[in-house]
Amino acid sequence: LRSSASAYLSDTFGAPTSSTIFTWSGWVKRGALGTTSYLFGASTTTNFGFNSGDQLVLTLAGTTAVTTTAVYRDPSAWYHIVVALDTTQATSSDRVKMYVNGSQVTAFSTATYPSQNFDSNLK
Repeated sequence: LRSSASAYLSDTFGAPTSSTIFTWSGWVKRGALGTTSYLFGASTTTNFGFNSGDQLVLTLAGTTAVTTTAVYRDPSAWYHIVVALDTTQATSSDRVKMYVNGSQVTAFSTATYPSQNFDSNLK
């Protein structure tokens, strides 16, 4: 899919099994750098993708939960990205986990974790 084209993927999911636990995994190859590019989203206020600074950003209910300090600017590389949300966790930093190419991302320029048992519209 090219950002210059109007094509996109979408799906209407059935009844969710949980509103507090969610995992997304995908292979991503960057096209246009320096632009905001969403990988997935449940609404305009809950989404995940790259910001214009080429960092990964997860936004929940209009609040930026986490922004990586690392930047992803290699348009020739494939990135395997995993985002795991589990708001049932007692430790706030365990509620959002992110992995890039098998390594857990632990350095964030923004880290505003959701409250315990936060109901997300990611399902």
